[in-house]
Amino acid sequence: MSESSPPSAPDESAVTEGVGLFEPPSSAVLSERSLEALDWLRIVQALVERTSTHQGALHCAELPLFDDMDDARDALGDLAEVLVLDEAGERLPLGGIEDIAPLITAAIKGELLEGQSLLSVAHTLEGLARLRDALVDRGDDTPRLSTRARHIESYADLASWLVGSFDNRGQLSVSTYPQLSSLRGRKAQLHDRIGQTLDRVRTDDRYDGALQDDFMALRNDRYVLPVKAQHKGAGLGIVHDTSGSGQTVFVEPFEIVELNNDLKMADSELRREEHRILRDLTADVARVADGISRSLAVATHLDVVHAKALLALDLDATVPELTPELCIELKQVRHPILVLRGLDVVSNDVALGGAGARAMVLSGPNTGGKTITLKALGLCALMVRAGLALPADPGSRIGWFRPVLTDIGDPQDVEDDLSTFSGHLLCMVGILRALEQGEGHGLVLVDEVAAGTDPVQGAALGRAMLEALLDEDALVATTTHYPELKALSASDERFTNARVEFDGDEGRPTYHLSVGRPGSSHAMDVAGRVGLPEAILDRARAFLAPSAAQVEELLSGLEADAAVARRARGEAEAEARDASRELTALREERDRLRRQTREIEREVRAEFEEEVRGYREVVRGAIRQIREAEDIKTAERSRQRVIEGAARVRESWSERGAAEPIEAIDPADIVLGGRVRVASLAKDATVQSLPDGRGRLTVDVGGLRMQVKVSELEAAATPAPVALSSSKAPSGRKKKKAGKGGRSSGSGAGASSGAQASASSGDCAHAFRSPGTTLDLRGHRVDEALPKVDGFLDARLLAGDRFAFVLHGLGTGVLRDVVREHLASSPYVGHFAPGTRAQGGDGITVVCIRLD
Repeated sequence: MSESSPPSAPDESAVTEGVGLFEPPSSAVLSERSLEALDWLRIVQALVERTSTHQGALHCAELPLFDDMDDARDALGDLAEVLVLDEAGERLPLGGIEDIAPLITAAIKGELLEGQSLLSVAHTLEGLARLRDALVDRGDDTPRLSTRARHIESYADLASWLVGSFDNRGQLSVSTYPQLSSLRGRKAQLHDRIGQTLDRVRTDDRYDGALQDDFMALRNDRYVLPVKAQHKGAGLGIVHDTSGSGQTVFVEPFEIVELNNDLKMADSELRREEHRILRDLTADVARVADGISRSLAVATHLDVVHAKALLALDLDATVPELTPELCIELKQVRHPILVLRGLDVVSNDVALGGAGARAMVLSGPNTGGKTITLKALGLCALMVRAGLALPADPGSRIGWFRPVLTDIGDPQDVEDDLSTFSGHLLCMVGILRALEQGEGHGLVLVDEVAAGTDPVQGAALGRAMLEALLDEDALVATTTHYPELKALSASDERFTNARVEFDGDEGRPTYHLSVGRPGSSHAMDVAGRVGLPEAILDRARAFLAPSAAQVEELLSGLEADAAVARRARGEAEAEARDASRELTALREERDRLRRQTREIEREVRAEFEEEVRGYREVVRGAIRQIREAEDIKTAERSRQRVIEGAARVRESWSERGAAEPIEAIDPADIVLGGRVRVASLAKDATVQSLPDGRGRLTVDVGGLRMQVKVSELEAAATPAPVALSSSKAPSGRKKKKAGKGGRSSGSGAGASSGAQASASSGDCAHAFRSPGTTLDLRGHRVDEALPKVDGFLDARLLAGDRFAFVLHGLGTGVLRDVVREHLASSPYVGHFAPGTRAQGGDGITVVCIRLD
């Protein structure tokens, strides 16, 4: 049936009978009224405010409601991916993208784009490229958005050329277009010549008393002088203009006529060249206009999705499951507009449809939040059709509702002689017609159904209309104060009751929604709260029928019991949260103790290894002496005993419950070209440099050079190849002769040269060192190193040590040379020599202390 057909035809459905002279609103009008009643434009405005581009704002201002559920699912899928990026601390890079669509259209039409317009195009192309790259790089996390971003054309060369075509003042760049330099230079020269000529002219006797002021001006693009009107005929030049007062004429002196002509020609030539360049650049833009337009469309879509994500974050919203079922299952839903206003909004669970009731009869006190609940449901149904997240907790589900219709507010029309009651009836007739003609499920929200008339008849009409709405396969939520409607759930499983609760102790609503039981209107309580005298309230209570008073008392009692139960549940939940926090704290303390225990174990292991290293040095010295005695078998037996002893120590360590200590390497065993093992990589490496003052050295791991700490190294699994002796001086460094007393006075590797040093080198080579006989100077400056050498040698002399070791490292060789030069003149030193390979090579100096 057409909406314009007369409602009085005898074969029309029952919903149109009796309408008489009044025509119910059409589906389109009802939809507009519903959007207005639900304050939909506030959601739209909030979305517009969160866009980054002009086109994105225009699109959101006309935010469409999808007609197809698959389109809405696609939009929600895009939104979910942007929210994934936000969880990772990232945002879509939409900066720099300007509204250049009019510029692209102008370029296509052949209109000339000036410098700032071309720069806007360039910056937008750069912004589009950034947007594309950002999403393509995150393709694994955002496959949908990445696919869309790949449709953004890359015009990096064009953007670079456009940017490079202009200088920082927005003028065409002479670096890119050198021909402009000479043209601009020619023009500047003419300006200077004209200025100099006019300076001379102004001092000419002919102009004495003739000039109105001491400045030059431009008229018709020619330089002129302001001359008093009475001197106009003095033959000073060509008159081009007169001032508004007529007191001044602007004269072009004959001396600059040719210069002005040349200037105009130079300016014209410059303009032609600049125009040609701009024309070429505009043509470059026009050639890729279609690709730019497509890219802008993708950017607009992404901007809209990004705005939706920002709105979702501000609403603490989630992406719901969109289902074709006739159902609403919202967890802890909140009214979005109240959230945007920054109010402390009470959240509620709402379930309707599915396997349960399809009509909710909502009761409770006035100003208790019943209408807010209806509007929240309507806004959620609209938001999901617009591809927006819902202000509800994860796990929420919502059906696809076309249409969403409301009867909220006062539809009366004085001009049409409609009362409030008649207006509501006509609205209901229109809603029933729209459901008959519509496709798919509908959601109908009615505030105070059948109100404004006799309560008995109103309750009967209300029930009939609600049942008719359910017959049209819709979900229905209505508010009411009629007891008869509150009782529907007892006889019709399609209905369920819900109430907004009232705190009897505080005398105010709590805004909590409780499903399953009706609520009292609390009219007397509300009246008392607003200040109605108690005498009037007592009289009103006396007028109540006994049965009505009993029902209200019963409902109030049930609400009080529910409030007590809710408080008890809240206390239990609070105690559970406290227990959970305490459990978390205990677990954190346990983890802290575990970490502390591991740290203590590491310290003990380090002390253990240090002690073992000291013993190892002693044993190595003994083995070395045995080998020198050519008693190899004895040396091997000693070595085997050391290994067995170390195994027993580790076994003992294991029995104590500690982890087996790492086979850490002794820094003294680290030599250039030697082999070590990098524990973290479980790979052998070759030493490229000796440890510095901070214990760091360079190693080569399979061709990859890297810096590591000594503490990160272990003994190598494979030994290093045998190296040549390092006793010779490095190539290119001359040996100096020995000084007095046979002590070496040289520096560098040659410091051991000379008869006495050579004679004693064998003794030095036999020495073995321990931590107590070694002075580590790595990382020290020369001025602080030498006093430490003297103090160290003095201590070794007092301790009766025959040998001492100065560990200076290789580095640049400066510290080594200075130390050895100092040792050559030291009274403590009998002789010294570079360390052998086993002792640390040229990075260490072995000193034989004079004990006499």
